[in-house]
Amino acid sequence: MKRLALMLSSILVLSSLASAKEIAARPEISKEVVAEPVVVQEEVVEVAPVVTPAPVITPESYITLRVGADFATRYKKATFADALEARNVNDKSGDDWGGEVALEYLREISDSNFLVGGGLAYQRHADVKSANNSWSVGRYDSIPVYVTGKYLITNWDGFKPYVKADLGYSFNTKSGDFNYKTNDQDFGSGKIKDGMYYGAGLGVEYNNWTADVMYKVNTAKLDMSNSGSEKMDYSRVTLSLGYKFNL
Repeated sequence: MKRLALMLSSILVLSSLASAKEIAARPEISKEVVAEPVVVQEEVVEVAPVVTPAPVITPESYITLRVGADFATRYKKATFADALEARNVNDKSGDDWGGEVALEYLREISDSNFLVGGGLAYQRHADVKSANNSWSVGRYDSIPVYVTGKYLITNWDGFKPYVKADLGYSFNTKSGDFNYKTNDQDFGSGKIKDGMYYGAGLGVEYNNWTADVMYKVNTAKLDMSNSGSEKMDYSRVTLSLGYKFNL
């Protein structure tokens, strides 16, 4: 009986030791909840590139008021024949002074430095020198209507040199009498006919001021009532100063 009790006690002690050893060896389970990583996908927003519009370039346009003075004035000699011989109406060189006042409109073609437009002028020509005392020779003046073109060569510290040309029609008006009469022939009175106008030259702009020198010609015919007609073109070098009014 004692031996049975001892055996039971031994079995209980061994069971308790085994249970305690199992509990000690068992890993502790943490109650902390480990959250799984959450991958957040960012939405990619495409931003359209900002396009800066090209600047709008307005072609340059302006009106120029010019005044000029004539130098080296010349007339083409007109010759008429009386009963004895051919006689010159006028000397080649002009007399006194000549000049002009002009109004021109110019507009740039795209961005090319080339400008075109039109003009209107009143041109007071130099006086005509009579070739002999038998002739009464008056001058004629012109009112040309013309197209004009200008090319700006460069821009050098605000100075803009250019080349310029004019081409148009010259309305010529007589400012004096043209007549010739001898004892044996009456040439009658003279009348100036209209003709062409053209010119070409160089100039320079600075701010709104312009200055140029041009060779110019007004073509004309002196029509004598009793003896036909002769050319009497007027040519000269004109130095002019102008001011631009921007539009």
